[in-house]
This record gives sequence, C-alpha cells and structure tokens, in this order.
Amino acid sequence: MGDESGDVSRLQGILRWSIEQQQQEADNRGLEAAEEMSAERREFLSNALSSMQSAPSEVDVIKEQLATVERVTRSIGEASSSDNRDLEEVVDQGTDALEYLVDLCSDIDNANDMIPLGGFPVIEHALAVNESSLQEGALKLCGTLCQNNPRCQQHAIDVNLLPKYLHLVDKSLDAKVRVQAMFATSCLVKDFDPAQLEFVKLDGYPVLARCLCSGVEKLITKVSFFVTNVVRHSATNAGFVLEHGVFKELLNLLSTKRQQSLEHVATAVCNLIELDKMCMAGAKEVSRTLVPQVEATIASLKAEEDDQYQDEIEQLGNLVSQLA
Repeated sequence: MGDESGDVSRLQGILRWSIEQQQQEADNRGLEAAEEMSAERREFLSNALSSMQSAPSEVDVIKEQLATVERVTRSIGEASSSDNRDLEEVVDQGTDALEYLVDLCSDIDNANDMIPLGGFPVIEHALAVNESSLQEGALKLCGTLCQNNPRCQQHAIDVNLLPKYLHLVDKSLDAKVRVQAMFATSCLVKDFDPAQLEFVKLDGYPVLARCLCSGVEKLITKVSFFVTNVVRHSATNAGFVLEHGVFKELLNLLSTKRQQSLEHVATAVCNLIELDKMCMAGAKEVSRTLVPQVEATIASLKAEEDDQYQDEIEQLGNLVSQLA
C-alpha cells in the first residue's frame, strides 16, 4: 500500500516552496502587489492541500466498494422471491461497485492491495451467486487483477479460482458470463507456467474444444486468441491442443465465414502448424478439402470490397501458403 503520510509531507514541501517563491517575487516586484498575489496563491494552495488531505485514499475506496459487493451478495442470499424489485436495485449497486473496482485495479499497486484487503474472497462470493451481472463484473475484475501480474496470478491459483472460471466458461447459460470467464481464464493462465500446468490438470483443453462449438462469436475469438498465446509461450501446449480436439474444431471453423472470429481462428491454426509437426500433418491430411474451402472464403471476403476484412484475408492467405 502507498505511503500516504509521505505524500502529504511532499505536498507540504511544495506549498512551502511556493510561498518562498512568492516572497522572492515580493523583493523583485514591490511589496504591495506581491503581498496581494501571495495571499491569493497561499489561499489556493492551502485549500488544495486541505482538500487532498481530507479526500479518501484509493485503499479506503477499495475497502468501501468491497464492503458494498459483500453486502450485496449477502442480501441476495437472504432475499425471498417477493423481493424482486428491491433485489434489482441491490444487484445494480453490486455491479456498479465491481465496475469501480475494475477501474481502480487497472493500477497494479491497487490490484496487489486486493490480496491483503480480502478482495479475493469477496470475488468468490460474487461468482457463487445466481446473478449474471454480478458474475460478469466479478470475472472482469478477476481478469483485470491477474493481467500481467504474477503476484495476483499466483494468489488466484492458491485460492482455487481457476476451476470456478472453467465451470462458468463451460456451463453458464449466459453468453456474456462465458465470455468474461474466458477473459479471466486467459489473464490467469497466459505467460504463467504454474497456471498453465493447473489448466491441464483441470481438463481445460476439452473445455476449449466445446467452446469452439458454441456458436458464440466473442467466445470463439477469445478461445482462439488464448490458443495462439499458449502455443507461442510453449510449443508443448500444441500437443494438448491436438490431443483434446481443439485443433480439429479450429480447422472446422475455417470453412465458415465468421466476421468476428475468423482472423483469430486462422492465426491460431497458422501458429499451430508452424510450431508442431503433428498439427502440420493433421492439417495436411485435410488440406485437399480445407484449402478450397479457405480459398472460397477468401474470394467471398474480397467480393465484399470492404477493408475491414483485410486482416482475415491476409491470415487465410498465409494459411493457404503454409499448406501448399
């Protein structure tokens, strides 16, 4: 946590320096004019300093928002079916608090403060309630905390959050929750070996294969991006992608025109066949039918005469070249 007393001391030092500057100005410009300016500036700086001293610290705000989320999850657990109108208002309060925490925890120091402040148990409680908006907000917060942050990544593994993410990715009936659960999974697992090992133990790759069959474009995009990241991190992961049917499902998706996910699907396949001989062999086996399908997709995208498809056309072209 930050040293707030040190911050105040520095601000007081700035105030003293400013006053001294005004005194020097008095010597140069004449006493009366300088005294008038000095008084104005002294008052402004004093008020500014007083305001900063009295404002709550970010740690205090985090504590307040966590307390709100905890109160909301407890209220939901205690609510009866007749409390629907009041419950909606309570859920909105929890959702707003989670969104506020996401903004605060984009700063890595605040993210790390969530560990000693008890933020992770609060997140677990929000994931456990049967309210999609709270689950979605909690998962977004989880991803923000762990993104490129080994300390929070390790803590999330220690408190066993990954199984909860994978359950929501695989089983949630709400597409937005599934997408945010995949975001949280990706931020926890990518570039972090302990989480990648845990992901394998928890049968995470079969979950990915099922997600690719979901028809949810944003989920397919996130899974494809995740696959690209893990195989670039370690070529060993390509074996898991092949073994558990993820590669097969990616190949199947290449024959369909998917505006949102197609580029990422093609990128994942290109990385896999480049890094793994078995994936290359698997792609070669189906290339007789796959390449014409991909070429037809390229022609269809070109016929649109829309620059937004340029990345998709380029990636699909790279794939055709690799399989030629």
